[in-house]
Amino acid sequence: MEKRKRRQKSCVEIAVTRVRQARRRKMNLILIAWAFVAALLSPRSTIERQHSGLSQNDAADDWPISDYERGYSTSPKLRRERYSEQPSIKRLMRDLRRPAARENAMQFLLARIDDVALRGWVIEQIREDQINRLAIHVHPGLPDTAVIASWRAELDAQNDATDEAIRAHCLSNN
Repeated sequence: MEKRKRRQKSCVEIAVTRVRQARRRKMNLILIAWAFVAALLSPRSTIERQHSGLSQNDAADDWPISDYERGYSTSPKLRRERYSEQPSIKRLMRDLRRPAARENAMQFLLARIDDVALRGWVIEQIREDQINRLAIHVHPGLPDTAVIASWRAELDAQNDATDEAIRAHCLSNN
């Protein structure tokens, strides 16, 4: 037997249900309007059951009040680790673009880089949101060592260009 997921109710549906409950209790129209507005504005606010005179059928027809509406904690359960196995560099590049996964992806990526200077350069690229600069070197099927070597080549080229600019500046001042 296949178990179906229950569709999550919208605030409007919950508000309409609360109004029906208030009508069954024969509440004043002003109170019914207030209950509708309160249910729309704050799904946590619940209508206090002032009259416990509801029959079993009335209670069976109504939707149950959720923990969220009662104000109980609905914090998610503890998650397991983000990566169950060693992620590919392509996956790490994708996760570096997502703020929620950035720290984990950065730790896994930096653990693969042995060169201190290259590690510093990668950290700088991530902090400056230059992730595309790193990602252009990542291709499907390319081993991690080749990607790291191409990053190293780009760092060396950047350092050479900086050194050349400093030499040219020093020669022009002399």
